[in-house]
Parts: sequence; C-alpha cells; structure tokens
Amino acid sequence: MLGSSTLGAVSLSDWANAFVNAVWSTPLFFMLLGIGLAFSVGTKFAQWRILAHGLDCLRGKYDNPNDPGALTHFQALCAALSATIGLGNIAGVAVAVALGGPGAVFWMWVVGLFGMALKFAECSLAVMYRDVRDVPDPGAPALMESDAESRTLEYRGELPPDPGARERARGEVRGGPMWYIQKALVDPLRRRGNILWVLFKLLAVLFAVSTMLNSFGGGNMFQGWNVSETLETNFNVPRYLAAATVSILVALVIIGGIRRIGHVAATLVPFMCAVYVLGALYIILKNAALVPECFVLIFSSAFNPTNAQGSFVGVSFWVAFTWGLRRACFSNEAGEGSAAMAHSAAKTREPIREGVVAGLEPFIDTLVICTMSALVLLITGVWNRPAVGEIAALDSGRVIVVVDHDCEPRYLHAYDREIVPGESVAIHLDRTFSKQPEVLTLRIASVERDGDGWSNVKTVTLTTELSTIDEVQRPRFQDRLARIQIGMPVHRALDGAEMMRFAFDTSAVGMGKWIITIGVCLFAFSTMISWSYYGEKGAEYLFGPGAILPYKFVFVVFVFLGMVLPEFSTVYDFSDGTTGLMVLCNLPAILILMPTVLRAAKDYFRRLDAGEFTKTR
Repeated sequence: MLGSSTLGAVSLSDWANAFVNAVWSTPLFFMLLGIGLAFSVGTKFAQWRILAHGLDCLRGKYDNPNDPGALTHFQALCAALSATIGLGNIAGVAVAVALGGPGAVFWMWVVGLFGMALKFAECSLAVMYRDVRDVPDPGAPALMESDAESRTLEYRGELPPDPGARERARGEVRGGPMWYIQKALVDPLRRRGNILWVLFKLLAVLFAVSTMLNSFGGGNMFQGWNVSETLETNFNVPRYLAAATVSILVALVIIGGIRRIGHVAATLVPFMCAVYVLGALYIILKNAALVPECFVLIFSSAFNPTNAQGSFVGVSFWVAFTWGLRRACFSNEAGEGSAAMAHSAAKTREPIREGVVAGLEPFIDTLVICTMSALVLLITGVWNRPAVGEIAALDSGRVIVVVDHDCEPRYLHAYDREIVPGESVAIHLDRTFSKQPEVLTLRIASVERDGDGWSNVKTVTLTTELSTIDEVQRPRFQDRLARIQIGMPVHRALDGAEMMRFAFDTSAVGMGKWIITIGVCLFAFSTMISWSYYGEKGAEYLFGPGAILPYKFVFVVFVFLGMVLPEFSTVYDFSDGTTGLMVLCNLPAILILMPTVLRAAKDYFRRLDAGEFTKTR
C-alpha cells in the first residue's frame, strides 16, 4: 500500500465543487435549451435573420450617429465577443472532448444554435429598458474623453437630469438584466402594489452581486492566472513581471470606460480570432482527408456510447450530452445576461436590431471557433492519445512505469520532449463508463534511458512525496495512492489549454507553444477588459455611480493577485457557480418578457421586409 484510504475533512475545493454542481444541474441545462427553443420557434427561427440582416448591421448600413448610445453595432459586438471568446474556446473545448468524447461537440453546436435566439432576446430587452443618462462616468475622467472641453465630471449649478430624461447622452449607458428586471417587472408591480415586486427586486440584486463576484473570479483572476502560467511555462517569464505589465495595460483601457473598451475590442477581437483560426486552419487543411471522418465521428458519438480508447475512458450518450451543454453554455454565455450589458450601450433606436447583432456571438464563438478547436483535437488524435506506458512496480514512495515504444511517430517525438523530470502524468483509477474518470496526477522524479530518443527510454519513476500536497488534500491523495495497481496505463497529463498546445505540436513541433501562448494572452486580456465593464455595471446598480472608480481600482488589484497565485481551481469553481446564479436570475425574466420581445420582433421584421428602414451606406 502506498497510502491510507481514510478521507479527512471536506476541503474548500470540495465545497466549491458541490456549489458548482448544485447550480449547474440538469434542470438548468434543460431550461436553457427549452427557452432557447421557445424563442427560436416564436421568432420563426430568427437565426437565419441574424446571419443575413446581422451582417448588414455590422457593416454600418443602418448606423445613425445621432442615435442614443455609446458604441457602434460593430464595437458593441466586439466588446461582447471579447468576453465570450476566451479560454473556454481553447481549454473548454478540450475539456468537453476529453471528458464527453466527440459527441459533446454536436451538443455544443445545438446550444450555440439555440443560444443565438437567447442572445437575441436578452440583448433586445437590454436596449428596450436601458437607462441613457447625461451623467458622465466618474471612473472615466473628462480629460480622457474626446469632448473633454465641453464636459466636466459634475453639473455645476444644477442637478443632473432624471435617468432616461435625455436621449442624446454623452455619459454612460446603464443596461442589462438587472435593469430590464427593474424597469419591466419591479417598478410596474410596485406601482400596482403587487408584493411580487420584492421577489423580482431580489433577482435583480442577486444578478448584480453575482456579476460583480464573477468579474473578479472567472472574468479576472482566472484569466490572469492562465496568462502568467502560460508565459512562465513556455517562456520563463517571471509571474510578478507579467502581473505588473498586464495590470497596467488593463488599467489604461478600463479607465476610459465603455468607449475605450469598445475601441480596443474592435481592434483586438478580429486580430486574435484571425491568429487562432489561421493556426487551426493550418492543421485542418494539412489533414483535410481526415475532416469528413471527424464529422462522422461527431454525429455518431452524439447519440451513441463512445468506447474507451487510449486516454479516453469511454462515455455514455448522457455524459456526452451534459459535457457538450455545459462547456458551450460557459463558452458563449447565452442566457447568462452578461453580453446584454455591452449591447445596451449600442447606438440605436431599434432594440431588435441590436438583438440581431448580438445573435451573431454564439455563431462565431461556438459554431466557428469552438468547432476549429474540436477539429484540431480530433484530427491529431490527442483526445484519445496512447499511453506513455504502464505501472510495473510499486515501491515505497515511488511508482515505476515501463514505457511503451509502440505508438505513432508524432507521439514518440512529443513524449520524448515532454516526459521529463518535473512534468506530470495521469493514472485513471476509475474508468467507469457512465461518469467522469477519477484521476491521480503524479510528478516525474526521474527518467532512465540508454540514449537520445523515446525508443531509448526504459523506465519512468514517479514520486508520491506528500510534502508538495496541501494538508487538506492529503487524505484524498493517500486514498487514491492506495488504489494504484500494477498494469494500470499511465498517460501524459494534459488539461485544457495544455491539450490544445500538445495537439498543435504533434503536427508542427513548436507551433503549439506560440499559438496557444498568443491565444491565451489575447483572449484572456480581452475577457478581462470586458468583464470589468460587466462588474462595474453590477457595482453601479448596487451602490450607485460613485462605486465605479473604486470598483475599477479593486479590479486592477485582483488582476495582479490572480497572476501571482500558485493555484486557482477553487476560486474558479466558485466563479462557475456565480455564473450559474446569473443564468438562474436571468432566465425567468426573459421568459416572462417573451411576449414583449416577440411582438417587437414581429413589428421590426415586418418593417424591414417592407423596406421602411433607410440605409445610410
């Protein structure tokens, strides 16, 4: 025996994991799909309108500079995409395929398709019920605005106008789920004396709190942690240097408010998408003959069990279904309501028009970029990569692994580079077909070899030293050690972005390091600047405009802290939970307001078909 089977006290990470599982339950996934389907049917599948008319709106054919708002349609879309296109498109897809199999990709597409209708609805509502005010953002000093000479940070000698009193606002626009809950549900019910207004007010407050907390976690610290981890691993960049640099860059952008975020996003998003997509296309086109086979595998695995092969443990239909839904929901944020805050700042008098533009986000995020990532994983075979070897002996404090030399050349080269002291390998303790595998990760202590190349590697020794394991986690670690058996396969430990990097490297040595590093840095930075705005709107709803500047200062501090932390999984689990709370608060509101959206959509598309809208270019 290598350890004890007695489990100790429940750790903080256990509580965080339980919180995530409780929020992201099966009913929530079916709510997302059901409401997305309802809006799709109710709008006569507006998805095709989104793809056609949305592109016209993006090209500025209906732009009017005199319309209220702060951003063009393109800037609003890029600001929202900069938050949704992030590590979920890299790491999230890898997790979905690794744990749910190829069939998970199909269910990601389904969520993306229905997510287009959800984004359409929530962003239309955000513009319908937004507050357009002539009060400048106290977090964006007047000296940094283009019309600085005509503005001051306060009104001298007069009170500011009531919210929504002036359409031609030069200040901040307030919008999002908390505001359409407030203006469409809370205020009317309170005026009628209906006690239900308290329930909806609680929903609005809970949404704002969850948004603010999530902006510090998944929208900030987790992004920064991945940047510093990637730079340190691939280029030995010190964490504190990376943290200081990124913190300063984030501060320079967010101090300028939504206008500056929109301008930066409009430049950054097309560039970062192009870099990642071109890298993925290189792998896909290089192996074009395998693409039809990959699509066949995706469709067949979506409705049938997928057998165990290599590092893939095999899953049932239900596991593929749930992992596809879960990762797609996290990736495109449809139903979450976050993008509604960015789109509420768009320059338009037509809420449905902005909803049409917003509907393009799940298409770009899930149906294009996530599909690219999935195809790279499937083409390269990294999702079911062969074992490094199998356990040959168990010694006191050590696990001896005899390596396997009988695998494809691309893996031989990769294993030779990466199975070295200090790296990690994974042992699947429980390969039960119907659930997520239980995995023990161990560090490589030494590698015995007779010469260069993987063919000359004889054994790999793994350490079971407890000194590097957190005290709370030690009982669980020891319990897993006790279950190791001779003959168990050992695989290269690859999680999330590392799996994507490995996939690129199997086709072009060294390519993965550059593509994934650039992708992680750009995607994470763009996510941070957009989520700062979302959290800012939550803080403003809860505490008023005076909270904006202190919030931005705290946000930048959390960027730095997140990048210097050695480990982050627990905070990210809590962030996943707060994301689920945002969805739980938002879905009832958009379902209740569905008739409002459908009537407005019917009227807008009737006018569009009748040619009543004047094109400006």
